[in-house]
Amino acid sequence: MSIFDSLRTGLMELLSHKMRSSLTMMGVIFGVAAVIAMVSIGEGAKQETLEQIREMGTDTIVVKRISIAGELLEKAQKRSPNGLRYSDAESIRAICSDALEIVPVRQVSADVKLRTRPMPVKVVGVGEGYDRVLRLRLQNGRFLSQEDVTLKRAVCVLGSRAKRDLAGFTDPIGQIIHIDKKPFRVVGYLETMLYGESPAFAALRDTNSDVYIPITVSISDYQIYAEQAIPLTQSALSELWRKLNVHASAENSPISEIVVRAPNEEATAPLSDVIHSIIERHHRGINDFAIIIPAELIRKSQQTQQIFNIVMLAIASISLLVGGIGIMNIMLATVSQRTREIAIRRCVGATRSDVVRQFLLEALVITCIGGLIGVGLGVGGARGIALYAGWVTVVSAQAIIISFSVSALVGIVFGLYPAVRAAMVDPSEALRQA
Repeated sequence: MSIFDSLRTGLMELLSHKMRSSLTMMGVIFGVAAVIAMVSIGEGAKQETLEQIREMGTDTIVVKRISIAGELLEKAQKRSPNGLRYSDAESIRAICSDALEIVPVRQVSADVKLRTRPMPVKVVGVGEGYDRVLRLRLQNGRFLSQEDVTLKRAVCVLGSRAKRDLAGFTDPIGQIIHIDKKPFRVVGYLETMLYGESPAFAALRDTNSDVYIPITVSISDYQIYAEQAIPLTQSALSELWRKLNVHASAENSPISEIVVRAPNEEATAPLSDVIHSIIERHHRGINDFAIIIPAELIRKSQQTQQIFNIVMLAIASISLLVGGIGIMNIMLATVSQRTREIAIRRCVGATRSDVVRQFLLEALVITCIGGLIGVGLGVGGARGIALYAGWVTVVSAQAIIISFSVSALVGIVFGLYPAVRAAMVDPSEALRQA
């Protein structure tokens, strides 16, 4: 019997027992569909995260002030009491000639009120070029210029959420808002920046609620915003009072971040090493800062996603395993029912290898048809999730090929034992019992 004849026999056998064949395929169908749907959801989440990080720029380096406590804080009070400061940005600018732009950032403690109602916005002092480094897009107006910074102009730019809270649907350009009772004229507002819920975004700051003012104004008129907890001891409160009454020079003024733009993504790692050495030397060995590289966040996100995909594939593979066991069970029952047919075929010249091939092909037909149905169900499920849940899903050819190949392999592996058992049937004994 040729392979074509064996396939035709297998199909006829399936069609003659439609209900049994359908139930046998269920495990393979749901296994393949689960693999494709889960991988599609994982790939979609991965792609969305990577695109959002790339939009913010993979050639940037962010140096952030971090909170310290305990013994390290006591050492810092003696060696580097101001932590990250404005002069650190100037030192990086003087040494790192490869850096295209270096922008200091200073979030300050200040209230913004709409009439008498306080608004949940953050006041951030920045230098010229901050919008270019972080790829912030203006919806209307302009961003802060170098002239605004040098002349300490009372002007501001609103993030998208800050604009919505302060001005609603009206155009705020030219309007006056009060920051700690000081009037600032709005010169521009930004488009919404998207930040995902991935852990990769936890290290980045949401800029939509920001109100940007010139950093020179933030240094001269406001205290830096600090999240560090202050112990309720007399010495700690005395130190805080002393700091509030000491007016540091502009160079020693504490800042929140320094954003550096490298020539390209490949240059971020070596440039960050140089920046780390510069600041560590300035702070006399006190590590009160952290360096964040979006390109590294992408690599970590990819590694995490890879592990997530492996776990999901392992879970979905259980369905394929159960489906394979079901196929073996049904094929063993089929061999018992078709003992007379097997004996007659052996008597008219069929070899044991012919019998093995026939039953293996029947198992393969079941799993391949189940795999094709599962592919369609998985692709449709991924599209349905994207349509109704609003999630980004990406159906990859790799997931389809692998899941379908595994389903075919399940047919071969779990159909082999019943096929061998069929080939071992003794024709004379089988005909005598029939």
